Amino acid sequence: MLIADEPTTALDVTIQAQILELMRELKDNYGMAMMMITHDLGVIAEVSDRVAVMYAGKIVEYCEVNTLFTNPLHPYTWGLLRSIPKMTEDVKRLEAIPGVVPNPLEFPKGCKYHNRCQLADEKCFENEPDLEEKEPDHQVRCWYYERLLDLKKKKQEKDQENLVYQVSKADQSQSLVEIKNLKKYFPVKKGFFRITVGHIKAVDDISVNIYQGETLALVGESGCGKTTAGRTILRLLEASGGEIWVGKDNILNLNSKSLRSKRKDMQIIFQDPYSSLNPRMTVSEIVGEPLDIHHLCKTQEERNKKILEILNNVGLGKEHMDRYPHEFSGGQRQRIGIARALAVNPKIIVADEPVSALDVSIQAQVINLIKDLQNEYGLTYMFISHDLSVVKHISDRVAVMYLGKIVELADKQELFKNPLHPYTLSLLSAIPVIDPLHKKEKIILKGDVPSPLNPPKGCPFHPRCPKAMEMCSQIIPEFKDCGNNHFAACILLDTNIMKKIKTASEQSSW
Repeated sequence: MLIADEPTTALDVTIQAQILELMRELKDNYGMAMMMITHDLGVIAEVSDRVAVMYAGKIVEYCEVNTLFTNPLHPYTWGLLRSIPKMTEDVKRLEAIPGVVPNPLEFPKGCKYHNRCQLADEKCFENEPDLEEKEPDHQVRCWYYERLLDLKKKKQEKDQENLVYQVSKADQSQSLVEIKNLKKYFPVKKGFFRITVGHIKAVDDISVNIYQGETLALVGESGCGKTTAGRTILRLLEASGGEIWVGKDNILNLNSKSLRSKRKDMQIIFQDPYSSLNPRMTVSEIVGEPLDIHHLCKTQEERNKKILEILNNVGLGKEHMDRYPHEFSGGQRQRIGIARALAVNPKIIVADEPVSALDVSIQAQVINLIKDLQNEYGLTYMFISHDLSVVKHISDRVAVMYLGKIVELADKQELFKNPLHPYTLSLLSAIPVIDPLHKKEKIILKGDVPSPLNPPKGCPFHPRCPKAMEMCSQIIPEFKDCGNNHFAACILLDTNIMKKIKTASEQSSW
């Protein structure tokens, strides 16, 4: 028996697909049993036969995997399924489960889920139900699971009426940020005299515009350079070359004094909501620090009023101001990070994997908050992620990165319906589908991303590309407009090269 405890949680979709395929092969070849522990319901749909859903230390639902996804009977299971962005549905507002998991030292009396449940009444507050078989081979720990059927119908009607997100107010006639030929190389030094023997090309000549009011998603495998690109754009890392225009200023040419003033326009939300907050500072000190640095409040009273206003905007209140980061849940800590970024009224926010460290119900709360703030304040985001389900849910345009380069760029709908680059095709095929009855064929990429210290010649993707030709190892493809504002870098999309190949093939055949 193999116990796999979150084996793919920190991995991007292509590596995750490789690991899951390997585990399936091992299970079949050796006839072993496997227990998969995960919060990723897509992985469960892909690999499991039966599912046990746990809450507050107890199993609340237990059945076959197909039954769980088609007919969940416990309110918690149903809430989890509604919290997840789905690739197969239109973009709608996620319905996050309210509240948080109770403290194990202070479990509530009765049903452990009653304080978050829409079906709960006095019976749930006082008495805990047993795990019983309510339907054939389907066990549930709930007093009122029958009521869930009526609640499902009401929610479906409400979804159709008013749960669709507002269309973002992106103005594609106005570029807020223009990135031209941006490079970030890290020197590799060896020997006693620390001589530079090479460079890691983390970001290698990328150009893209970010429009006012839009969300540009930057996606790719771990190590492709997307986080480095985001930090270089904000000058948290110094660029090795290129230009970054924010408004009328190329921020790479600004001195430290001018850059500090410009930082009001550019903020960041970090991936880890705990390590990005100073544990010795209270929430009011964390959110108030940017106000102090940029001298945005004249009096202490004005400062406190501004901090409270910002906290209210992200779903926190006055009672949270004097607490420290360790006193909050992961979702609340991420809200504090968002509040800190909003304090100076920025024009653009770089969100670096802001929900990857959160479980699905808290993730839904933060995604809804990010979208609501954008609609209310006209914010512009660069959203960095490897989770394409979240990207489809939140973005307007998508840029796909591979080995330091952007290989495809298009509007979200265009990219997901008509991916042109083989790498994008493989990324989309590797996404776990939250529906075990509609599984799709996967393109399993072989190997890992090559080292940026020694990238392959020609197209950087050709060693792993299922469609690669001999010419791909010799020619660097041009990043070109393929129509409908859809850009990609692939020899297969270059009509002139393909004509030459076809002509040469015909002559050879003759």
